[in-house]
Amino acid sequence: MSDVLRVRVVDLTEDGEGIAFGPNGIKIFIKGGYPGDEVEVTLYGIKEKYAQGKLVRIVSSKISRTRPFCLNQCGSCSYTDLEYSAETALKESKLLELYANTMGKNYDESLYKGFIGMESPFEYRNKAVYAVEKSGDEYKVGLYRRQSHAIIDIRCCRLEPEWINAARNGIRDALNSAEFRNLTATFERTLRYLFLRGADKGEKLVVLVVYCRFPGIDLLTDKLNSLGINNVLLSVNQEEGNRILGDTMSVLTGDNTINVELLNLKFKVNPYSFLQINTEQTAKLYRTAVDLLCLEHDDSVLDLYCGIGTISLYMAGMCHKVFGVECVREAIDNAIENALANGISNTDFRVGLVEKILPQILAEGHKVTKAVLDPARKGCAPEVFKTLSGAGINTIAYVSCNPKSQCRDILIAMQYGYKVKSIRAVDMFPHTSHVETVVLLSREK
Repeated sequence: MSDVLRVRVVDLTEDGEGIAFGPNGIKIFIKGGYPGDEVEVTLYGIKEKYAQGKLVRIVSSKISRTRPFCLNQCGSCSYTDLEYSAETALKESKLLELYANTMGKNYDESLYKGFIGMESPFEYRNKAVYAVEKSGDEYKVGLYRRQSHAIIDIRCCRLEPEWINAARNGIRDALNSAEFRNLTATFERTLRYLFLRGADKGEKLVVLVVYCRFPGIDLLTDKLNSLGINNVLLSVNQEEGNRILGDTMSVLTGDNTINVELLNLKFKVNPYSFLQINTEQTAKLYRTAVDLLCLEHDDSVLDLYCGIGTISLYMAGMCHKVFGVECVREAIDNAIENALANGISNTDFRVGLVEKILPQILAEGHKVTKAVLDPARKGCAPEVFKTLSGAGINTIAYVSCNPKSQCRDILIAMQYGYKVKSIRAVDMFPHTSHVETVVLLSREK
């Protein structure tokens, strides 16, 4: 089946691949194909019911394409060949289709309040992790090819700020220098990963993740220092698998934390801290969510799945009290530290599963009036909405990085009398297929 087939793309996968149907109804996944395209493809990776389609020619298309800004060998981006306006329209269309199909007769177009994109959708990432591999006599520093353990040597990534590109390339140069080779001649394994976090105009931190200590570490540290990166850490990780950072961290130069400014607050962040990778859009996302709550000074608010307390601390200046709940101990420690650093005293952070800690907070007699939910991709525990409704909490802002699990949770919330009052999308990851959403759920008192 290596002949060229002409097919029409009718849909998209969650990863942004086009979907078409070929002979005998076989489903064909086409990278670079978009709904409405008529394309010619050759098939490979053929299975009984599906195959991959290699794009040979675009016969006709209604979508606005542009010259790809990247060959996208690593597979991290889905839309390198689209005008940004076309990309956001595509994301918006898929999103509204999902909500309409989920909510059925309860969905109305007036619920959708728009898509918040970026003015300049490049160089937005505040964090990057690169794998390191010695291939022959040369070191590669880059990303894994999609569905592979082969490393693509990255020279420039348009999603990374200038300092990250400079640091990655500087480390590669140092690894491939004669001095480093002489220092590490007896070591088979040296640098494993390069972990970078920070902003072009803010503080920066780099972790050298190594298999073991070796003589060339000082050379790599000096290289980073020469590029203006003062906070350099070392983490030993000998475990097989995909885990990046080891259990322990030692400081080579500078400090083990950096300060990140967000929503007019300062957050101390270490390599283990969870922080959204797009600082500019994170501010828009959290403002959108909190604005929906219409907070008043006598409100006590729940911030469930609160992470390091970013939303909690932002809300604290607008209401009486905020209760933050998160299952990761280190995140709660960060949240408490960040509250103290910002002079905020009306927050109460607790560690544990939301479905277990939430009833405890309510049983203490606190008159909680509103809630923010910001769960991981899997969504909320199903009993959360039952507990919230039982406590008379009628206003919920639900932030999601996975609209599919959010839609599932919306159906659960509806069983307890909640209705969707508004839907808003925020493009946190331009040029990828991912999008974050904020849904306002409300219930009659």
